[in-house]
Amino acid sequence: MCESVEIRYVHFMEHPDHPETLAVGCICAEHMEDDYVRPREREKGLRRLSGRRKSWADRTWRISQNGNSYINTEGFNLVIYNRDDGFVVSVARRNSGKRQTGKQIYLTVADARASALKALLWAKSHL
Repeated sequence: MCESVEIRYVHFMEHPDHPETLAVGCICAEHMEDDYVRPREREKGLRRLSGRRKSWADRTWRISQNGNSYINTEGFNLVIYNRDDGFVVSVARRNSGKRQTGKQIYLTVADARASALKALLWAKSHL
């Protein structure tokens, strides 16, 4: 908003009285919202997610008896299945057995593994 600082985590601010969406940093978002807690919490969550994405790539996946890549983490089982046209991600909550297989098809196992974090985060609030 003030164009004085490069910002790493952008807060997009909208208001019904203004037609444009403003891209601002955390401090400007605090002032605009008149809230000095929520913008910092949002940014903290984004920083955690960014770090998690980086560390996710280093996770060691195992191979099941059926030849599928899988990982058990945080009470969930994530499996990469080979389909004729690519690979899909399936996630199951281990204590209840509730399972969801994604519709997205990935060309490589590596792409599917990278996307499995998104599936895990979705499953935490839906399964």
